[in-house]
Amino acid sequence: MIEINLLPEELKLKTKGRNPDQVVVKSPLALIQDRVFIYIIPVILVLFILVHLFFAVLFISKNGRLVSLNHKWMDLATEKKALDAFNREFSVSPQDAGLLAQLNRQRSLWAQKLNKLSLCLPAGVWFSEIIFNKSTLTIRGCVISLQKDEVSLINKLLDSLKTVPEFSNDFTSLELSNIQKRSLGGYDISDFILVGTLRPNK
Repeated sequence: MIEINLLPEELKLKTKGRNPDQVVVKSPLALIQDRVFIYIIPVILVLFILVHLFFAVLFISKNGRLVSLNHKWMDLATEKKALDAFNREFSVSPQDAGLLAQLNRQRSLWAQKLNKLSLCLPAGVWFSEIIFNKSTLTIRGCVISLQKDEVSLINKLLDSLKTVPEFSNDFTSLELSNIQKRSLGGYDISDFILVGTLRPNK
């Protein structure tokens, strides 16, 4: 049997509950919020994974650098041990340091003397040997002169050396010890020996 309710809408009895066949339509804003929520979850998961990968790569890089630095430190430690052993073996005592300083000063003084020797050489005179034995300086040389004045050239050399402070102050005497003449290629050459005595306090 079919019942028809002809009452106006406001007078019709409202039934409790919801019709099972009734379709609920959501507002567009709610649909957008649902879609945003659905899309945002994967984005967050991807970001979370990327952050973890970044920190994992950073950790591996730092760990590798730490291992490399440790290897370098071990190598430097080995070299430092070798250097310390060398320093202990060849360490210079204060007495040795004083001796080395004295030798350095003497080396400097003798370098000056040798320089003065070369500057005082007259033309035609040259040295063949310079020997320092304890407190004696021996200079062997040769002289050649077309004017046959070999002896005067040697005396000129002696007079020049005696005026140089490096020799006049450090030597008690600087004299001609020996002279011998010989012939070479048709020229007369005189071989001479100069001997100087070093002062005791030098």
